[in-house]
Amino acid sequence: MPIPAEILAVERPKSTRVMYSFGRYLVVKRTSKRVDGRTVPVDLGTIGEIKDGKYIEIRKEPRRTKAGRSVDVKDYGEVALCDLVGKGILEELNAVYDLPVAIRIYVIALLRSAYHDIRNRDIQLSYETSFVSEMYPKVALSENTLSAFLEKVGMEYSKISTFMRNRIEKFGGRTLVVDGMLKDCNSDTDIFSEFSRKGSKKGCKDLTLMYAYDPKSKEPVAVKPYPGNMLDLTSIEDFITEFRVESGLLVMDKGFYGPDSIKKIKGIEGLGYLIPLKQSSKTITDNEMDKEITSILNEYKDAQILWKKKKINDDKYLYAFRNPKDAYDQEIGYLARNRKKGTYSEEKYLDKQSEFGLIVFESNKDLDPIDVYEAYSKRWEIEIMFNLYKNIIELNTTRVHGDYRLYATEFINFISVLISSKVKCLLSDTGISAKYSYKQVFHYLAKAKKVRCGSERTWTSSKTVKYIADLMKLLGV
Repeated sequence: MPIPAEILAVERPKSTRVMYSFGRYLVVKRTSKRVDGRTVPVDLGTIGEIKDGKYIEIRKEPRRTKAGRSVDVKDYGEVALCDLVGKGILEELNAVYDLPVAIRIYVIALLRSAYHDIRNRDIQLSYETSFVSEMYPKVALSENTLSAFLEKVGMEYSKISTFMRNRIEKFGGRTLVVDGMLKDCNSDTDIFSEFSRKGSKKGCKDLTLMYAYDPKSKEPVAVKPYPGNMLDLTSIEDFITEFRVESGLLVMDKGFYGPDSIKKIKGIEGLGYLIPLKQSSKTITDNEMDKEITSILNEYKDAQILWKKKKINDDKYLYAFRNPKDAYDQEIGYLARNRKKGTYSEEKYLDKQSEFGLIVFESNKDLDPIDVYEAYSKRWEIEIMFNLYKNIIELNTTRVHGDYRLYATEFINFISVLISSKVKCLLSDTGISAKYSYKQVFHYLAKAKKVRCGSERTWTSSKTVKYIADLMKLLGV
């Protein structure tokens, strides 16, 4: 969306731009570089935001140290927590990559998940000043080395694809939520940067990240980048084919519905789909799925839900649900809007009346209505993961150029989101999330250091306040 003139008029540091993100006007540090004889802009990271007519600094540019300098006080709490939940991911990486490569990918992802919004140019400093350099010593992470490494990882795309296939196989037979997420991408040097429908309005190109998410474990299963202007129903066919999605139930949104995408899924014997129909769909009215919805969903305890099921043929079933409370709210809202605009019509109201509180699903599987409703009810959890991606570990802008580096970067970002999702689950399972937010936990753990002192130069834990010590004990770090 366009940035208001009064926001742009607020005094802020030079060489910055203002970016709108989820209700905030972020100030992003910028530079430029020469690519193929052209000058292209490069975002260096969020350094502040404009709020209440003022520029507020979020963080200063980090100081750099020379590689190899002795560091005797190192960050421990955040990286120890991320490594605690992430060690199994290293094993998954090692199944595809040689151990040194697997460790380097894992360490980069670990640092990104621990420090959030970290830039490639700062990764070596973060590595040297954190206990990660003791856990996984002698990992080369200078800016130039990292750039070449990302290029190499991206070139070997078949290994990224194999990693994703392995994870799809690991979660085989499960219910997976599949959805796409747009991400700012203004590069002129890759195939992904295109104007999406939303991007054309905000004046920024995007790429699409197609994610598969497991609501049971609450973690991402696989990801693949696509151009920002590619339709979901097109990318899902490729996603299923490349990653060999051959069993389970795919829960998708309306944008994935199309003859080819549905035919593709139906052609795989063990694979099912569950997708809501548009309210204007003739399938609903032709099969009277908007009428006589009278059975009550007794198994669902969170609301009073009515349902209806109809078999069309051996590979097509319709499921209708009506929430009376939602129906009431939607009807009141519809009447209020049209009354205010002076557009109320009895004929239009009668046509619309059957849609209030109604949602109709199509599937190729004969499912229990409670499983259908709960499967779709959990779909919103992928939005929580997208929020984690964009606003917690702050990966909402693409900062690399070139196809290979983008493939590698989004692969490593996926590992970071996977680690962060596991951390989030641990905070929930231990009851910590009821008391502290995700960011608060990391803020407190940042106070926990490892110190090397004395002639023995052995590492010991620094003294910290009791509530942080108790937090670390509860987390097991």
